[in-house]
Amino acid sequence: MNQKRLTTIAIVSLIGIVLVFFGTKKLIEWLEENKPVAARKEAKLTVPVVEVTQVELKDVEVLLSSEAPVEAQRETIISAQVAGRITHVHPDFEIGGSFRAGDLIAQLDPVNYESAVAQAKSSLADAKLALIQEEARGVQALRDWKKIGGGKTPSDLVLRKPYLESAKARIAAAQAALDRAVEDLGRTRIMAPFDCRVRETDLDLGAMVGMGTRLGVVYDPEQVMVRLPFSLDDFSLLTEDAKINLETQIAGKSYSWQGNIRWTQGELNRSTLSAFAVVNILSNEKNPPRFRLPLPGLFVQAQVSGARLSEVVAIPRAAVRGRNEISVMNADDELEFRTLSIVRSSPDQVYVNEGIKDGERVILTKIETPVAGMKLALPDGKDH
Repeated sequence: MNQKRLTTIAIVSLIGIVLVFFGTKKLIEWLEENKPVAARKEAKLTVPVVEVTQVELKDVEVLLSSEAPVEAQRETIISAQVAGRITHVHPDFEIGGSFRAGDLIAQLDPVNYESAVAQAKSSLADAKLALIQEEARGVQALRDWKKIGGGKTPSDLVLRKPYLESAKARIAAAQAALDRAVEDLGRTRIMAPFDCRVRETDLDLGAMVGMGTRLGVVYDPEQVMVRLPFSLDDFSLLTEDAKINLETQIAGKSYSWQGNIRWTQGELNRSTLSAFAVVNILSNEKNPPRFRLPLPGLFVQAQVSGARLSEVVAIPRAAVRGRNEISVMNADDELEFRTLSIVRSSPDQVYVNEGIKDGERVILTKIETPVAGMKLALPDGKDH
């Protein structure tokens, strides 16, 4: 009984499985035949639209920049030319004091030098007296020889000519000694060598000084200059007639001066690889009197015009990718990449002599996925 029941159940299960299998297959076939079909559309190719600028090959004037402290053209160390004790110092001989050429700065004790002058005058007088005496002796010797010489020619010694020459030489030596004594006496008065202002002082009233002792430093405030450093590239562009504008900020106010190149130094600074131009600074009468000329030590910025780059292309810096690469829209409106040879750059532009040609179109727009040779388009209404 149980065996028969089990067989019946197995047959029924098998029939169910067969029906389910064939029913599912039919269902799948029906779904496959009646599934929705998506409408097919052709893909449209999107051409990137870019802004371009057409470049031009030409000579370009560039502005050179530099900066340096102002210096006095003339600066002198005041020193003692003779030894002695300082007996007088001008009250203005302090840092910042001013003197006119020839003004007395200090006085050394002149007593010993006045004595030397008097002694030299005495020696000169004695020498002149000795010359007069020798001349008289020579005349007398000639008279005596005529009486006893028997008509022979007298020698120079008989006529005392060597003694006469010696007397003349003593006069010359005495005169030179007097000149030197007078000069030394004058050197006890230490004078301003030119119109000047005091930078340093090293002397004290009553101090003993020797020959060559440093007493102070003075400079000419009316003649100032600046030594401007330039890179070798900029230095090669510098012209002798360049226009130079110098500026500085003082208490929030701008002051300016004009300058001209005095000369260029013929030596290179090895540590910075810089070359220098010495620039005379001209007075600006529009400035307040105190800043009619810049004060020595004042730091100034220089803008130098007149330098020219020959046959270069100016490209906006915004168009440069990386160090020296740009994108170009060629004559077929396709993307090209270029590597540039940059000869000079500024915050706004780079100047190029290789990698781009006259009249080509440089792309200013950033392209998301740039591929060489891809088609490009210009904004509507533009045909360049």
